[in-house]
Amino acid sequence: MKKYYLKRYRYFLIISAVVLLCSCASGPKTKHKSQALYGMIYDRDNRPVSNADIYVNGKYQASSDIQGHFIISPIKPKARYAIRVVKPEWEKIETDVSFMEPSHVLYLHMFSGDQLLAEVETALGNKDWNGAEIFLSRALATGAETLPAEYLRAILARSREQYGEAHAILKTLAETEKKTPYLWLFLADLCQYYLNRPEEAGEYLAKFLALRHDADVEQRLKKLQEQAPVDKRETGVGVPEHESAGENTGDNAGGDADETTDRNAG
Repeated sequence: MKKYYLKRYRYFLIISAVVLLCSCASGPKTKHKSQALYGMIYDRDNRPVSNADIYVNGKYQASSDIQGHFIISPIKPKARYAIRVVKPEWEKIETDVSFMEPSHVLYLHMFSGDQLLAEVETALGNKDWNGAEIFLSRALATGAETLPAEYLRAILARSREQYGEAHAILKTLAETEKKTPYLWLFLADLCQYYLNRPEEAGEYLAKFLALRHDADVEQRLKKLQEQAPVDKRETGVGVPEHESAGENTGDNAGGDADETTDRNAG
């Protein structure tokens, strides 16, 4: 009977030793197991950004969902990763991340082209010309809509008293945006108030009125047209070549030529 119990005891020790060895062998592997990195993407107004593509070390890994969430897996603890986030017409994000622990959540902010243009407007309102230029460059890099971006660029140039540059920007823009009334009004403002080109201002006001009725603009154009003949004769600016030629050759019968002749004869 004693031998029987001793035999069973030996079997028990052997089985326990095998289980212990298996447990020890499997234990360390769990410590180095790859894990996942959780992230969230928000815009300027802290709203979630969906459908943004996330690249890790140059390779596509995930896209943000409707809540702006994404998961990158597998991730090795204490490793360093290059993260890039892209979305059409949004400013891309590039950053380096060190994953430390499972509770690590990556929070990212990205701006759309429209949001950057809104920042340009705010900077212009605060007379922060350098800030406006920086935000404008960032907006243009996203492929933001050309019309509002170039219009703001013209406003910035005018604010810096670079009137010729503002005029050139608007003229180029007007070639493709001929049915945009406020472009013609802006050009009229530049020509009338800053560049001393009243006749050209009148042309732009007429183009504005062809697209939109405005009583104040009509009165403004009327005043310019009333002043134009006087301005032409006093300054010689904008006088058609055939008028100048007629006056010089005496073709303007009964006019200045006759008066000149009478004076000489006297």
